[in-house]
Amino acid sequence: MQKIPDYPEFTPLGLTHKSEVEGALSKMDRSISEMTFSNLFLFGETHEYRVSKKEGLLLITGKGYDGERYALPPWGEGDVEAASNLLLDHLEKSNKSTAPPRLFPVSREMVERHFSPERWGADADRDQADYVYLREELATLPGKSFHKKRNRLAKFLRENVGDYEFSELEEEHIKGCAAIANGWCEVRCSIERPSSYLETAAAVSALENREALGLSGGVILLKGEVAAYTLGEALNEETFLLHFEKTRPGEEGLAQLINRDFALHCLKGYTYINREQDLGDPGLRQAKESYRPHHLAEKFIVTRR
Repeated sequence: MQKIPDYPEFTPLGLTHKSEVEGALSKMDRSISEMTFSNLFLFGETHEYRVSKKEGLLLITGKGYDGERYALPPWGEGDVEAASNLLLDHLEKSNKSTAPPRLFPVSREMVERHFSPERWGADADRDQADYVYLREELATLPGKSFHKKRNRLAKFLRENVGDYEFSELEEEHIKGCAAIANGWCEVRCSIERPSSYLETAAAVSALENREALGLSGGVILLKGEVAAYTLGEALNEETFLLHFEKTRPGEEGLAQLINRDFALHCLKGYTYINREQDLGDPGLRQAKESYRPHHLAEKFIVTRR
């Protein structure tokens, strides 16, 4: 098994690093969606993640869509502030840009614990904040606020009486789920939003590496064929993190159905469901806000003063 090298050597992130990354994360309070090995692995090529380690802390650098390299905050146990300075020094030497090197994404808990305002600047990035919902509300859609959701759901169920089935995601469903992801991209992906193509590639990779990554999910079957699926993992003891949710295009009510049924049948041990960020997309923001998030898990960009 390939090990993560000691600083100053970095290596591209790979599946063989899973146990070391998860070992570092197990020593931390995980509240944001990036704090999973799966997230790093699935977007490893997109963001060119490189990993190293220093005295019990995991050091990770990446590359943003703007081409600038950045660093994730150090993960694990140790002197986080000293390791952060080491990372930012490394970025200053390797970046060609004059922009100040940055740590991202940093949870509020890490900002308050490790980055004093006298020495560090911390700016919240609203576009990257995770939407966190009460599982009970997604499973039952209670009250007036969810009236439209319940109507769409009821209409779909009336029109598909006897044809619909919910199931936990199994190996036999993988091919159908991949077809849903690729079909979604044919309708929704565009050169104006290049990240949509990268998201689709990550969604297919998540399905192919589901067991190795420890992901679980659910599917909606219509007449025996996959019509919608969802896939994610535990973020912490109270929160389940949903990485992907895809449906066949143009079938109103499917999104409400897979959302409800997965929360209802598979996530009873959790209090919250994290459905990740909206990336500043107005349509996606409206859709996520319509489900009444319990709170937003903030993410910060941290720089040296």
